[in-house]
Amino acid sequence: ANRTVTTSTNTTGSNTLGAISASQRLSASLHVFTLSGTSPTLDVKVQSDDNSGFTSATDRITFTQATTRSGQFSYINGAVTDTYWRVAWTIGGSATPTVAFAVSLGIA
Repeated sequence: ANRTVTTSTNTTGSNTLGAISASQRLSASLHVFTLSGTSPTLDVKVQSDDNSGFTSATDRITFTQATTRSGQFSYINGAVTDTYWRVAWTIGGSATPTVAFAVSLGIA
C-alpha cells in the first residue's frame, strides 16, 4: 500500500497472501516519506482475520510510532491460520497532518 493520507483508516482486506505455515514468517516494511502539519504522528499496524469483513481483526505487527521520515522492518513467525490481511493506520497531530507512506508485506 502506498498512500498520502490525512485521516485514520485501513486498507481493504485481501486474501492474496493467505495463511502462514509454522515454517514461514510474515515480513513487513514501513517507509514514511513525508509528515507535515503540527506535531504529526503515524501509527501503523498489520492485521489479519479469517474473513473479509474483519469482524475479529488481530494485530500481528505494530510498528513504532513515526514522527519523522523513516523506515522500519518487522516480522512474525507462523503459524497463522487467518487468510485475510490489511494495513491500518492512525494519524495524529494538528493543522491538518498529512503523511505519505508505503507498507509492503510478504511471506517467506
